[in-house]
Amino acid sequence: MIELKSPILSIPGISYNLGSIILAEIVDINRFDTPAQLQAFAGLDPTTHQSGKFIATGVSMVKRGYPYLRWAILNAL
Repeated sequence: MIELKSPILSIPGISYNLGSIILAEIVDINRFDTPAQLQAFAGLDPTTHQSGKFIATGVSMVKRGYPYLRWAILNAL
């Protein structure tokens, strides 16, 4: 078995399995210039629903992006 040595395992709530999933989905963290880009990649960025003059008061996630990455991050919370 390959041993995972990554700083991600030092984050509370991230186990070996969740860390492996997150690292496998992200592949190379350096391809993201900002945390917002990584957030959008995972599909965790908020969206606002609007039509004409109506703007929804609640904010929801867009749920685009990589579902396994989103699942792993949400389960780490």
